[in-house]
Amino acid sequence: MNPNDPNTFKHHYAKVNGIRMHYIDENQSSNKPLLLLHGWPDLWCGWREQIPFLAGLGYRVIVPTLRGFGETDAPAETPAYGEKSLSNDFAALLDHLQVPTVVVIGHDWGGQSAWRFTQFYPERVTAVASFCTPYAAPEQQYISVEDIVKILPNFAYQVYLTTPEAEKEINENTEAFFKMIFRPSAESKGSGGLINKNTGKLIEGRGPMTKSPSLPQKVLDYYVEKYQKAGAGGGLQFYKRRKVNFEECKNLEPIINKPALMVTASNDAALPPWMTDGMERFVPQVEKYGIEGAGHWVLWEKPAECNAHLKQWLGKIYPVNKL
Repeated sequence: MNPNDPNTFKHHYAKVNGIRMHYIDENQSSNKPLLLLHGWPDLWCGWREQIPFLAGLGYRVIVPTLRGFGETDAPAETPAYGEKSLSNDFAALLDHLQVPTVVVIGHDWGGQSAWRFTQFYPERVTAVASFCTPYAAPEQQYISVEDIVKILPNFAYQVYLTTPEAEKEINENTEAFFKMIFRPSAESKGSGGLINKNTGKLIEGRGPMTKSPSLPQKVLDYYVEKYQKAGAGGGLQFYKRRKVNFEECKNLEPIINKPALMVTASNDAALPPWMTDGMERFVPQVEKYGIEGAGHWVLWEKPAECNAHLKQWLGKIYPVNKL
């Protein structure tokens, strides 16, 4: 496995929960499986720096490409993207692999899915971890994305991502989009954020995009290839499903009483560390840590720090029994 080349990982496909799902499965002989969940506009390879490290520690590392993304099927209708459907995907994948229980670890939307999978399928989850994405108790009344932005202005970009224009822009400027979004926080300063303030668009008005030195060429090529083939529409459904999630999640038990890890990134503009304040009320066993000098892409911006937190936490709650 070479983190700089996605084609060096073990790629698999399975028919689960009515869709064809792509996933990575490394170190299959280990009896300590981990389930890693990515977010938007990511693919499984957002975890490229963690997969070899965790497999090297002795864990089995299962990393699906979520429905709507890359080589996994993308149903056309928004209701198919609710967290219940995603949790059913993960449970069906584990059934296919004959894996009874896992530690689930998520980032970005995958962080929300990790928390919700733990609630929908508590019997399948030994422990849960999230990078950047705080636990949020299921809403007891529906709040639209427009109303959320009034409370959390850092989510303003989500309104544009629900529009047909956003999908068209990414599909027509795929390489420029990934060059723009996949940057360490130090390189993003002064860029004005995800949405260009002058144009209200992702790419329009920015001028030519150069690749960040920290984004390997083969990794960029992989994202561009998969997005050009599948299109951006499936992944953008994640921003259109608030009503679906409200209906599916409102009756879930809000308390997660399992070992939990929450790692924030100090420069994450979308999910700032303060959003984890008060999580302990709902996740009493949570251990919280922050990584300084990293933005939203902390997994590959500061891989050594992320991996150290995982090693330390997993070593306590889910140790590998090496002979």
